[in-house]
Amino acid sequence: MLIFGWVVIILVRLTSKLKNNRGSTLVLMIILIPVFLLIVGMIVDIGRAFVIKEELNKACMIAAEETSKCININIAESSGTNNLSGEYSNTINYYFYNNYKDKSYSRINYLDHNISGGTNNPKYIEILCEAEVDCFFLKLISIDSIKVHSKANGRLRRIK
Repeated sequence: MLIFGWVVIILVRLTSKLKNNRGSTLVLMIILIPVFLLIVGMIVDIGRAFVIKEELNKACMIAAEETSKCININIAESSGTNNLSGEYSNTINYYFYNNYKDKSYSRINYLDHNISGGTNNPKYIEILCEAEVDCFFLKLISIDSIKVHSKANGRLRRIK
């Protein structure tokens, strides 16, 4: 009988505490739901940036591979050195922009290239690109865009 009395007292105290906490649960939910939606929005914006980065990487790799085929064959056969033809920069632009489709929420800031060893007997060609991806949800915390970089290398000389 004495145990039953203690159980009743504990149950009454717990139910009275739960009744008093109903308003605080509502306030907690009002605070947590926007935070949860912001986290989901961050994941969406960062995911879009990763998709653009992968597309840039693919376009840079294809442009580097095709540019590595721009060696002047006549000079290479006669002198034994690799000389890039004068149209290699046009080849970079052609293959890059044919393999990268513009999106409404991103833009290319620059497309550049470096040639190690100069245009006479070069070793590698390196293609660099930067894009800016507009954010939708991250604007709520003052992040308007994310910059994405990509780099690809093409071998112009065989391995000895």
